[in-house]
Amino acid sequence: MSYLVFARKWRPKNFDEVIGQDHITKTLKSAIQSNKLAHAYLFSGPQGVGKTSCARILAKALNCQQGPTQHPCGVCPACQEIAEGRSLDVIEIDGASNRGIDEIRSLRENVKFAPLNGKFKVYIIDEVHMLTPEAFNALLKTLEEPPSFVTFIFATTQPQKVLPTILSRCQRFDFVRIPNLKVIEKLKEIAADEKLPIGEDVFLAIAKAANGCMRDAESILDQLIAFSQKDIKLEDVISILGIIEEDVFLKFVDACRAGDAPTALRLIAEISAKGKDMNYFLDGLLEHYRNLMVAKIMKEGREELVDLPAELIAQISSQAQRMELADIMVAINQIFAAQEMSRKLSTTRIPLEILAVKLAGGSAKKEQPLPRPVKENAGPSVVKAAAPPVKKPLSVLREERGSADNRLSSFVPPEKSVGLHLQSSSMEAGEVSSEKSCSLQDVQNSWDRLIRHLAGVKMSVSTYLREASPVRCEDGLLTIGFPRTAVFFKETLEHKDNLKVLEEAIASVCGARLRLKLDIVQGLAPAAKEEAHFEETPFFKSAMDLFKGKVVGK
Repeated sequence: MSYLVFARKWRPKNFDEVIGQDHITKTLKSAIQSNKLAHAYLFSGPQGVGKTSCARILAKALNCQQGPTQHPCGVCPACQEIAEGRSLDVIEIDGASNRGIDEIRSLRENVKFAPLNGKFKVYIIDEVHMLTPEAFNALLKTLEEPPSFVTFIFATTQPQKVLPTILSRCQRFDFVRIPNLKVIEKLKEIAADEKLPIGEDVFLAIAKAANGCMRDAESILDQLIAFSQKDIKLEDVISILGIIEEDVFLKFVDACRAGDAPTALRLIAEISAKGKDMNYFLDGLLEHYRNLMVAKIMKEGREELVDLPAELIAQISSQAQRMELADIMVAINQIFAAQEMSRKLSTTRIPLEILAVKLAGGSAKKEQPLPRPVKENAGPSVVKAAAPPVKKPLSVLREERGSADNRLSSFVPPEKSVGLHLQSSSMEAGEVSSEKSCSLQDVQNSWDRLIRHLAGVKMSVSTYLREASPVRCEDGLLTIGFPRTAVFFKETLEHKDNLKVLEEAIASVCGARLRLKLDIVQGLAPAAKEEAHFEETPFFKSAMDLFKGKVVGK
């Protein structure tokens, strides 16, 4: 007998063997048991998740000698003929190659004939969305009132392309992608039966490459056996499939978090030298940061949302606890920007390297300590003025200020924020007096320095405070006003952790401890965006020289 590939050899033979579609198999078995079978079904979902297999199992359940039954025997002539694809009562039609009205007319003519051997005549039309509108319309009347012995089962990967008039005449079942853990469980069963010594890391790599498709996973395993002659190692999987192991993403994030841009760039170079797809690396990095976000937010039940083995989830959770949620969200936004840039270029490596430098630079960036209040020997206490701000290119200014999306995405819930380490050099014991008076003018004069100082302590607080202005300072109570459009920022800063950071920063910059009150002020205009003289920036001049361009509008 010729070799039978795993995808066919291990195809489910009954409803109990179907993987990851319990909501469908349970419904179908209940319908068979209660004799409430529909005349038309639509199975929709990704490829390789069991749509055609379930259609054949349902056909066997209807035509089995013991049927209709929930558990077809698989040994009677009807079951064997259906399993081998030679039953005259189960007609499988490829919708992609039989999509015209002539084929549907032929089907309509044959529908009226009773089944030859079984109890039902079952029509399985695969990729039904490929039928032409004329073919769909020709099928409507037959589909609405078929003979009592006829059952239609449609399978499609794109249900949105099926005419609504067809959908309304069918019972629809949506198949889902199979979780990686269930794919791994099935692969282990196959390996044990085939006596294949395979490691856990190989199963995980195959499951991730299959992307929830059981048929693809079985085909990959078949290919690896042919390549490695039953001695399958992780290196073989990586070599054949071009996948990137999870350890690479863990190392990349650790390097960026530590501000080690050279290590991050070397990792990218190594992946590129191995011939890996940089788009796959970028997608995998986005998924890794998504897992970090989930691990950071959820204290319990992470396994339900992160479809990885327990060991990897533990590593991801450990890495997430060492990071701020705001930094994770900023990284996700930066990955989106890198993906958008890669679509405009012929390479993904350059946007990926830019992303690495941004993430590493953002993590390592620290503000220099601001000049602290210095008491002179003679005369009243004075505060030394800060150095004049350095002019920065517009791109840097925009990045520092951030868009509204970045502000929203950098929200850190109070219960998730970690301890914030204020720079000890910025404030020493005895230099801040709770009795020292501080006027509204003093706060206004120090407002820009306060925002810059907060950027080095907690960027999200600095970002939210840019939308506010000091409006009143009386009896040690500073009222900070927000426009009506900044309610979210005001409520976020009212959390006790953010208020503590803000109070410490004001004490450091202004030299006096003030009680804070945040309020929405009617008529207060939103903070105006700083307009840099773009034409005067080195970035703009370089771009104009490089592309020999000219300004056509502002």
